[in-house]
Amino acid sequence: MQTAPIPHPLRELIERETADIKGAQLAVAAEALSTAYRAGLPPALNTAAARAAYLVTRVPATYAALTRATAELPFEPETWLDLGSGPGTTGWVAPCDVTFVETNKAWLGTTPGRWIEADLRRLPHLDPHEAVSISYALNELAPAERPRLIAEAWHLATKALILVEPGTVEGFAHIRAARTQLIELGAHLHAPCPHQAACPMTDPDWCHFAVRIERTRLHKIAKGGDLSYEDEKYSYLIALKEPSTPAPGRILRHPKIHSGLIELTLCTKDDGLKNARITKKNKDEWRTARKADWGDPWSPEAQ
Repeated sequence: MQTAPIPHPLRELIERETADIKGAQLAVAAEALSTAYRAGLPPALNTAAARAAYLVTRVPATYAALTRATAELPFEPETWLDLGSGPGTTGWVAPCDVTFVETNKAWLGTTPGRWIEADLRRLPHLDPHEAVSISYALNELAPAERPRLIAEAWHLATKALILVEPGTVEGFAHIRAARTQLIELGAHLHAPCPHQAACPMTDPDWCHFAVRIERTRLHKIAKGGDLSYEDEKYSYLIALKEPSTPAPGRILRHPKIHSGLIELTLCTKDDGLKNARITKKNKDEWRTARKADWGDPWSPEAQ
């Protein structure tokens, strides 16, 4: 798994915004943040130390997950609306200016763009945008509030809605519920799903992917670790207003490589979940499988 670098301007922003927080404060705040996430609770970001810990530990992870997910978009948006923006991480991923909607006043203006102070539970009038994104925010809403936000976000998107959540059982449950709702609203699923049928992934399993991110010096201080990287697991969904051609298959787990055999766990357009066994008999499939990774699309020829 390749390590995703943090863009230098983003690294500079994180260092600038956290310069007044001492290492010990950062470590304590980072632990509190991790505890909240493990408990499935929204983080309390009402202090400078808490926000610094979020910038140092969560922004790189969110950036990497968003980068990987939005790479699946079949077009380049010219307008983008981000709901529940936090410090505006989406602005470092989008190819255009972003309109950020955030309720925490302390985050407003952190990233360049147009900022609107608003609660996701009571959105003001917003103009439609080609792309609308909600990342790592559904888990902060009550169950009854999520479908209303999804419906509003879908209405505001003229081309695509992008959802990204933690790659946990709970995070995927939010994605799966949104998936069902969006299909009912007439959405065309583009990624990672290869089909519009009912999701074949059932409890206790869940659909998620991973991206490796580099750890900065501050990240190591906050987490108290020595590794130069960290793996971020995430679940995501891209839904389009117009029909598209999604990949006919998706690799759902790390490929298992044996001598003369590669095993892939796939979600496929025609057969749902299945295991594919790739041998050297077909040289083209074998070469493709050797380069394949968890989360990659997969063609029917290898099934």
